[in-house]
Amino acid sequence: MPISSNAAGRRILLASLLLLSLLNLGFGPPVLTSGGWPPLRLYPHQVRELAGLAQPPAVTAQAALLADARTGAVLFQRNAHQRLPPASTTKIMTALLALERGDLADMVTVPPAALTVGEASMGLVAGETLTLEELLYGLLLISANDAAQTIAIHIAGSVEGFVALMNARAAELGLTDTHFVNPHGLDAAQHFTSAADLLTLTRQVLGHADFGRIVATPEATVAGRVLVSTNELLGTYPGADGVKTGTTDAAGQCLIASARREEGQAIVILLGSGDRYGDAAALLDFYFQHYAWRALELPANRLSGFEDSAGQHWTLRLGEQSALFLPRWQWPLVQLFRWIDPEVRPGGSVIGVVRFTLGRHLLAELPLYAFVRE
Repeated sequence: MPISSNAAGRRILLASLLLLSLLNLGFGPPVLTSGGWPPLRLYPHQVRELAGLAQPPAVTAQAALLADARTGAVLFQRNAHQRLPPASTTKIMTALLALERGDLADMVTVPPAALTVGEASMGLVAGETLTLEELLYGLLLISANDAAQTIAIHIAGSVEGFVALMNARAAELGLTDTHFVNPHGLDAAQHFTSAADLLTLTRQVLGHADFGRIVATPEATVAGRVLVSTNELLGTYPGADGVKTGTTDAAGQCLIASARREEGQAIVILLGSGDRYGDAAALLDFYFQHYAWRALELPANRLSGFEDSAGQHWTLRLGEQSALFLPRWQWPLVQLFRWIDPEVRPGGSVIGVVRFTLGRHLLAELPLYAFVRE
């Protein structure tokens, strides 16, 4: 269940407070609640987990967002649509256009016009030739502005032309709180985005395997240069695999963070933070403590077998692999219902369906196959 800092979050908090009185039960039988159909029974540890969902961590960022990477489900948000300067998180749009319109093997000659910005740099020299992939490493690991300018001119012929492409792509993605005036993110009037838009953009660019590979790299030697990622979560937070930092006077500390574990992948967006790594770690911890992806499968009991009218024993299998994303406290409440069509003969064909439900809600319906038991 998504948590926000607005009215929805307050309603969940009130509901959880009603349950807090049950916490002194300690270990013992489940607690009968009025929610669900039939009425649900929650064990004390589930009640504690439910209450914990109403208490997301305090963060310093002016705008913050926590989401599941796969579904985009927002689990916590603060000022998610507020327009703010993005600093170098801008560069993920620059990278997206490079990946969509260029080739990693492209040979790119650095033009003098690319060296006029200053600030963060990978030390490019006019006339030097690098591959587009090498420039992306500089762009994403050390936030090199000279790499951003070089990529822009290579893709569009000019920085102005590239900025037009950035804004056109933002419109295609439905980024209504976003407007770019440069490819690097240094402070400028009318250069802004929002945490919600950065989530959409991040999920889009993470669809490119090469982007994910680059931003997950803590250190790389590129074109004779040793590049160390500015993302301090890499190698320090378990499962951290990207994505991009940003810092300017107007923007403050910004960070798009990603972490992936067996339970799932979380994305954190932070704009205007006073402690971006502390904020990110707290929100990522909240995700992994309270939510999880799990595979849907038949239990190792009689529901995974079937005996036909002739006495033949069959093994049942789901027709496709599937998984669900739920708060951890809800997983014990998921129920499985199996239906077998009596008119269908087993033997490799679909013989029925399995439905996974939570209370009255259908979570998934998967085809059921039968195979001769070995």
